[in-house]
Amino acid sequence: MESRRWFWQLVAAVGLVASEVVVAAIAGLSGGRLVALVLAAIVFGFAYVLTPAPRKRREDTRELNPVLVMVAATVAAIVVTGGIASPLLAMLPAPLLVGWTMSGTSKESVALALIAPAALVLIGVMPTSWTAVHYEGSGFEILAAWSTLLSAWMIGRRIRRLFEVLHQKWSSLDRVCAGALLDAASRRRGLESMSTKLAHELKNPLAAIKSLVQLELASLNGAGVADDDKRKRRLNVVFGEAERMQALMRDYLELKRPHDAVHLATVELGELMEEIRALLAGRAEAAGVELVLVGGHGRIVADSRLLKEALVNVASNALEATPYGGTVEIRYGIGSTGASIIVSDTGVGMTTEVRERVGTPFFTTRETGTGLGVVIARTAIAQHHGTLDYTSVPGVGTVATIQLPGACA
Repeated sequence: MESRRWFWQLVAAVGLVASEVVVAAIAGLSGGRLVALVLAAIVFGFAYVLTPAPRKRREDTRELNPVLVMVAATVAAIVVTGGIASPLLAMLPAPLLVGWTMSGTSKESVALALIAPAALVLIGVMPTSWTAVHYEGSGFEILAAWSTLLSAWMIGRRIRRLFEVLHQKWSSLDRVCAGALLDAASRRRGLESMSTKLAHELKNPLAAIKSLVQLELASLNGAGVADDDKRKRRLNVVFGEAERMQALMRDYLELKRPHDAVHLATVELGELMEEIRALLAGRAEAAGVELVLVGGHGRIVADSRLLKEALVNVASNALEATPYGGTVEIRYGIGSTGASIIVSDTGVGMTTEVRERVGTPFFTTRETGTGLGVVIARTAIAQHHGTLDYTSVPGVGTVATIQLPGACA
């Protein structure tokens, strides 16, 4: 295909050279000037054939050399056919446009744009004895018209080639984009299949854990031993969390999105916060962090499951960021504008750059983190038309402020 294109391009160049010489001879050009025009036309034709395709990726600027040769041949042809008054002046834009379709940088484009005025100045300063030509009858008009026609043909052909190359690039880009989309869709389906299988496989061991906790609770209730109250409270927490995990997996396996199913009800905020403290107490004790809960009673309208999940994620992050001997305080209350929950820690804090990226999926500063905790929390709080904001000082600690509307009297 490429060899055929090159052959027809050679035929076109030969035809261009021959026609220009023939028309110049008909117009009255003869002698040494006609010979010089023939040589300039041959050089122009060969340079035209050797010119690379438009927008072809080039290793260096030497591939622009044929364009410069074409410009030089055109200037020579203009000089021997009348100089600044030559009928071949219309040919000058053709090699410049060919060069522009190849220019890869703005500097090259500017340099090519400056060639035209420089060539005109050069032609204008040539001695009159070099440029004075007498054409017979309407020979000047004939040569000018033919030169304009050839220049327009070359420019049009080059522009068409440019659009062909751009179309090929756009088609290639479309194929790449389509391939990327297909690959992403395939990966998504694979992840969905894997996560669905994982959720399904976790159902059985979770059910076994829940059954064993139920049996242990039943034995403790039957014994009625007062010393086991703390143990019973912890088992109740484990049992509650097992039920919550079962509900989450059931929703997932039924293809329900948690943020599409918000079940609002009146929730006693104090009781909810006590549940969260009981849930996190063992983790705080194991980490050597003091967990402090400060607040009063009051009711809000919320989805207790979603809100509990959000608060656990925020408080868990605070515990994990706090070193041994530190403190995590959860302060809550209800005012005229709604509920306010503030989780503060004495941890390592965050820089401005880290704080701005908190809540970005899969961004985390911990080796074992996923970065999804804040995303889940912020989504659940947004479903309640609330806000979650962070302030932090490196080396001092972080404060997470949650504002929720919908408080009850």
